[in-house]
Amino acid sequence: MLWSNQSGGGGGGPWGRPGGNGGGPWGSGGGGKTPPNLEDLLRRGQDRLRGLIPGGGNSGNGYGGGSPSGIGGGRSAAVIAGLAVAVWLATGFYTVYPRQVGIETIFGRYVGTKGEGLRYNFPYPIGGVVKPDVGSQNSIQIGFRAGPGGQGRNRDVPDESLILTGDENIVDLDFEVQWRINPLKASDFVFNLQNPEGTIKAISESAMREVIGRRNIQAILTNEQSSIAQEVKEMVQKALDEYGAGVRIEVVQLVSVNPPPEVRPAFIDVNAAQQDADTAQNEAKTYASREVPQARGRASQIFQQAEAYRTKATADATGQAARFSEVYASYKAAPAISRERLFLETMEKVLGSVNKVIIDQNGAQPGSGAAAGVLPVLPLTEFGARAQSPAATGAAR
Repeated sequence: MLWSNQSGGGGGGPWGRPGGNGGGPWGSGGGGKTPPNLEDLLRRGQDRLRGLIPGGGNSGNGYGGGSPSGIGGGRSAAVIAGLAVAVWLATGFYTVYPRQVGIETIFGRYVGTKGEGLRYNFPYPIGGVVKPDVGSQNSIQIGFRAGPGGQGRNRDVPDESLILTGDENIVDLDFEVQWRINPLKASDFVFNLQNPEGTIKAISESAMREVIGRRNIQAILTNEQSSIAQEVKEMVQKALDEYGAGVRIEVVQLVSVNPPPEVRPAFIDVNAAQQDADTAQNEAKTYASREVPQARGRASQIFQQAEAYRTKATADATGQAARFSEVYASYKAAPAISRERLFLETMEKVLGSVNKVIIDQNGAQPGSGAAAGVLPVLPLTEFGARAQSPAATGAAR
């Protein structure tokens, strides 16, 4: 080599000095160590590398003593290519995390869906994997845009919120559509929808305009908002299923439903009047539901009393008629006796409840020594009163 020691022992290499005292990097002075042979070092390193590679340690084969341009070099290139292929195949391992599914393709063609865990597919460019998030709930705002952090409304979008109603009025309607990727149809979502949010937004806005266009504004502002949201949800879901979108609509929520700002005060007054009318009707219905049963109860009571009186009067009349028939039959059998009995019974009824004094006109007989008739001094009125008094009655007992 150019820098090996010469035969004179004192010749200077690149680190030598005249006079034989020059020192190389591995020694100094004439008595220093001999520098190592770099060719030997390189050859030894090549031999060790061939020993590590299978089939590469054959150095004495007559092809230049292990030269890199021989068979050993070709085997090294094959091993390196094999290692590269192994590394390339190892890149096919992938992980499907929770709330995800793995959509596998080979040469761009769908071959299957994998669940969470460690999975394998042919690496790029042969195979591919798409991992859509099927667990997150997505939201699309139509007619408004939420403020920072999704709280409140940042601004209105009149081009989306102003909708024509069935009675040719205009309503300012903001709503929100919440949706998820259907885990059972995630491949449809990946391959059939290029712009999922834009597609869902366009379908939802079209469905809302169709539903609102079939209703009057008064019903939209008052009592049909829940039915509107449900109908729009069903229409959007049906359209997405027909497209094979792989999307599931969770909720359609009406955020605000108002008339346009220019006529809003008038609509508020109309709504208040409608609420007052509903309140009056409810109060009237409550009063009717309370009074009508009471009136029916009273009517039923009067009817039952009339029925009872009719039954009693009919029974009394029937009894009296039967008694009259019996008396008439007895009268026909013995008229004189019947007349006398009727007279006595009638006098008994008439005189039984009045004060009376019985005077026997035949009480004073001739020759008895008593005065005829009643004495003028006899206090008949007081006598009758004493006879009717409770004391006299108790004494008589």
